[in-house]
Amino acid sequence: MTRLYAFITLFLALAFPTFGQLSFTNGNNLLSNSAFHSGVAIAVVDMNGDGLDDIVRLAQGRQLQIEYQQSAGTSFLNYTFGNLSAQSQWSMCVADVDNDGYNDVLAGGRYDNVKLVRAMEGGTSYEMSNLPGAGLFVQGSNLVDINNDGWVDYFACHDDGESRIWSNDSTGQFITADEWIDMATVPASDNSGNYGSIWTDFDNDGDIDLYIAKCRQGVNNPSDPRRINALYLNIGENTFVEAADSFNLKIGAQSWTADFQDIDNDGDYDCFITNHDVPSMLLENDGSGHFTDITDGSGINILGLPIQGVMRDFDNDGFVDILVAGTRQHLFLNNGDKTFTELENPFDNNQMESFAIGDLNHDGFLDVYGGYAQVYTTPSNIDDVIWLNDATSGNNFIAISLVGKESNRNGIGARIEAYGPWGIQVREVRAGESYGIMNSMTQHFGLGTHEMVDSLVIRWPSGNIDTLQNLAANQFITVIENSC
Repeated sequence: MTRLYAFITLFLALAFPTFGQLSFTNGNNLLSNSAFHSGVAIAVVDMNGDGLDDIVRLAQGRQLQIEYQQSAGTSFLNYTFGNLSAQSQWSMCVADVDNDGYNDVLAGGRYDNVKLVRAMEGGTSYEMSNLPGAGLFVQGSNLVDINNDGWVDYFACHDDGESRIWSNDSTGQFITADEWIDMATVPASDNSGNYGSIWTDFDNDGDIDLYIAKCRQGVNNPSDPRRINALYLNIGENTFVEAADSFNLKIGAQSWTADFQDIDNDGDYDCFITNHDVPSMLLENDGSGHFTDITDGSGINILGLPIQGVMRDFDNDGFVDILVAGTRQHLFLNNGDKTFTELENPFDNNQMESFAIGDLNHDGFLDVYGGYAQVYTTPSNIDDVIWLNDATSGNNFIAISLVGKESNRNGIGARIEAYGPWGIQVREVRAGESYGIMNSMTQHFGLGTHEMVDSLVIRWPSGNIDTLQNLAANQFITVIENSC
């Protein structure tokens, strides 16, 4: 059948190596400055639209630098913007706020304004401004098209009060829009304790919902709403209602983060939550959006205090794995049967406190940019590390990037479905995840030994649907909305 996608860059695998254990190698030799110390806020994302993941990092948690990947992972070219603040930033997310084809950066910290660093002059320079409104202590943050008008809006978790929303005015500027969602707790409180936020269509009804992992230090009562996770269900027409209890997601365990991915390839998003008061949790979606705790017997055992928790397929076997960082780092490999096996010492003996994930040498395997801040965001004297995936499994992949036309430029909120002998794999485009970090918006599918994707379906936020068929493995594909 005719292939109608817009643009393809073909990755040619030189050979299919022998299957082996997943491992990572220090790739700091690719950087001109490897003596770099981040706080918690880190991003890996394609900044200039060349199809290569770049690194956005903050020296000492303050000075913005962008490392542009060159020639498919041969090196990185540094661009230094300067200090965003006199203090470390707690959160960073990236997206194209003005739909000009170049990504912009938003970052925030402790009552020092939310900073918009906007790409100018074709992405060759940047200008900074502050978002309007009252100050806040930013934790997790996201760029997402909340009202589905084709322009990304900004959401920020507030540690000390109700979380905040800014609406995009359709020029890339932001105005306060806190009234869009009523986040007042029941019983009433100061609405504080908002840590990690994720926007996801967890119930697969075609619109985006919001889940907030909540933790309030010093609050010991598990029934206190300041430490009970909240789910804001989108019921249409830009209306949200709190519904965590209805879906078994009302959890009062001093949670830091939540991630929604499909652990068993049944087409719905399951949930992994990092907790500080009780063990971290893995919950299975029954297909209707109702969740069941399957942690016991799953093989997942998190030690220490987790700060980041993200699910991705690191060995390209077709099943998402779980990476955790904090006072202890863990990598759990998915066995394909809803159980996981921990990979011993995948990095080194230093404990990653934070990270961001993407393909930093353009080889079709996901890499990790690791930061080693002291808890929580004070940079340490341990250098950041590019952990390059050694790709010893030999498994195949396909990687999808989106360009929205009616939808927002990045396709944030789009659902991508990959069909083949495995059944279905699903991914969702997001900007801002876990606790103040940003992972690549290129959607990566491990294919195991399979050499073909039978069909790929993109469900855009606008409602448009694009379908591609009979795709050979080991390709990077860019799809323009409404081109298929």
